[in-house]
Amino acid sequence: MQKTYSSKTKVVQSDLKHVLLMHIAPKLVGITAIHFDRTLGQFMTKLNTTLITGASEGIGKSFAETFAKKGHDVVLVARNQQKLDELSVYLSTRYAIRSYVYAMDLCHIDSAKNLLKRLTTDKIDIDILVNNAGMMQIAPLHNAEEEGLNNLIQLNIQSLVNMTRVFVNPMIARGKGKIVNLGSIASFMPTPNFSAYGASKAFVLSFSEGVSEELKGTGVSVTCVCPGITETKMLREAHGVEKYIPRIFKAQPESLTADAYNAMMKGDVIFLDKITNKLIVQYATHYPRWMVRRINGLFRSFTA
Repeated sequence: MQKTYSSKTKVVQSDLKHVLLMHIAPKLVGITAIHFDRTLGQFMTKLNTTLITGASEGIGKSFAETFAKKGHDVVLVARNQQKLDELSVYLSTRYAIRSYVYAMDLCHIDSAKNLLKRLTTDKIDIDILVNNAGMMQIAPLHNAEEEGLNNLIQLNIQSLVNMTRVFVNPMIARGKGKIVNLGSIASFMPTPNFSAYGASKAFVLSFSEGVSEELKGTGVSVTCVCPGITETKMLREAHGVEKYIPRIFKAQPESLTADAYNAMMKGDVIFLDKITNKLIVQYATHYPRWMVRRINGLFRSFTA
C-alpha cells in the first residue's frame, strides 16, 4: 500500500531536515559553520599557542586577530597594559580562544628570559613566536636622538635575537614550532634618513635565513615577513611621508598578516606581500649598488 503525506507532514519533515543539517550535525562533530576555518587551521597545525610581540597596535594587533581567527590561543606582549587588555577581551570573546596578556618593555636586556620564566610558571608553552615588535627613527644619523637610536637597535635587533634564542629551545625539544620575524623591504636596500632602521631590518633578514638553515631537521621553521608600506600608526607618524606615497604601494595590515600566516604555514623562509614590493626588491637586488644608493638617495627630501 502506497503511503501518502499531507503538505503539513512535508513541511514538518523539511523543518526536521533543516534542523538536522544546520544545527544538530555540526554539533555532533564539535564545530559550527562560523568556526570551521579556525577549527580546520587548529587541526592542521596542532600548534595552538602563539606569542606576538608588539601586539597592542598596527601589524602586531592584526597578527593577533589573524591567529585568533584561525583558532590559536594567543599571548599578547607589548608595553601598553590597557590596549593589551582591551584586545585580549575582544579576541577571546569574538573567537572563543584563550588570550593572555604580558605587559613589558622588550628593550630591557633580560626581558626575553624573564618572559619565558613567567610563561613557564603559568604553564604556557609557546608553539609559534611572532617577533613583530619594532620601532623607527626618522632623521639623518648626525641629528638622531641617542636614546631613541639605542632603543631602536635594542628592540629591532637584540630583543629579536634574544626572543628567538630563548623560545626556540623548547620548540626543538618538542620537535615542532614556527618563528616569524618581521623584516621589511628595507631589508634589501639602503634607507637614507632612517639608515639605522633599514640596517636593523637587513639584520633581521640575514639572521632569519641563517637560523632557518640551522634548524633544518628539527621541526622548527623560520619565516621572515618583509612588508612594504603598510597603513599603520608608524606610517602616519613618519614626518608626513604618507602623503607622498601612491595608494598602489600601500597595504592594509589585515591582508598582510593573513597572507603572512599562509606563508608561515607553508614554511616559506622569505615572504613579500605585494607585487609592487616584489618589483622593488627585484630592482634593489639586481641593479648595481651605486645605482640603488643614488635612486634611494633622491627620497631624502621626503623624510627631511
